[in-house]
Amino acid sequence: MINWGILGAGKIAGALVLGIREAGGGRVAAVGSRSIERAGTFAGRFEIPAAYGSYEDLLADDDIDAIYVATRNDLHYQNTLDAIAAGKAVLCEKPFALNSGQAAEMVAAARSAGVFLMEAMWMRFIPAIVELRELVSGGAIGEIRTVAADFGFRANAGAGHRLVEPSLGGGALLDLGVYPISLAMLLLGEPESIAASASIGASGVDEQVAVSMTFPGGAISSAYATFMADSPTEAHVVGTEGRVWVHPRFHNPERLDVIGADGAVREIDLPIGGSGYRFEVAEVHRALLAGETESPMRTLDDSLAVMRVLDAVRDQVGVRYPGE
Repeated sequence: MINWGILGAGKIAGALVLGIREAGGGRVAAVGSRSIERAGTFAGRFEIPAAYGSYEDLLADDDIDAIYVATRNDLHYQNTLDAIAAGKAVLCEKPFALNSGQAAEMVAAARSAGVFLMEAMWMRFIPAIVELRELVSGGAIGEIRTVAADFGFRANAGAGHRLVEPSLGGGALLDLGVYPISLAMLLLGEPESIAASASIGASGVDEQVAVSMTFPGGAISSAYATFMADSPTEAHVVGTEGRVWVHPRFHNPERLDVIGADGAVREIDLPIGGSGYRFEVAEVHRALLAGETESPMRTLDDSLAVMRVLDAVRDQVGVRYPGE
């Protein structure tokens, strides 16, 4: 049984608690927040045995095996380093860090300590996305030429909100754009070239962003993310012998349509049937029980590659975070 500590007490933390319980093989033993009141409220809502009023107290709990870092974007780096230093396995919510430099330090620390570390890119573990990757690698639609995906909603975030505040790692790219970019890289690898444009808001971060990438062999991808409007949030993977429509929402889909060169459609239904977060949790449990320090389904090198792309996009559109 894997004993989990939840570092952070926000919405995503609650979603992961449900995922841990549905995954089996683990229990949520404690939650830590920067406020004992907030931690206590969260613990009461989810019937968690222990609540700590600081992250440090949570990490000092010797009964905790794994930590889920569920804090704001700007805190992932330090929270993860602290958890690694405490000897805990870490599942860190996406984006992995604010930039590739931070991410590289996190990876180096985990590898040096021999501690498990994985980015919580839950999309990678959803059954329909696993099936999509198998279809593509098996040549079901020929050679991939294009991957296109979007992710958008009207945020209506006021000044200082974490989604648009530079000091908190705000911007559509890190919160939403990471998904279509990660999908393209899952199927095509690391890009050879990147071209990006963005609408920069009053706070100085991207409120919407478009990214085009070119890959070895000439395949291209198009990724679009926005806080300014609702978008379909779907993906299309186009090959020389057919294409796949990943139904909305593409980062946790339950249906794929495989469309052959002759126009015939094969529908693949893969219902999630509960918490979509349980699949990444199950992979953490499997890896820890096997004594692994990385997951082959979401390697640390994968996370580093995505962070390098996010850095390149921000460099092109002129978004900087304090201290960079």
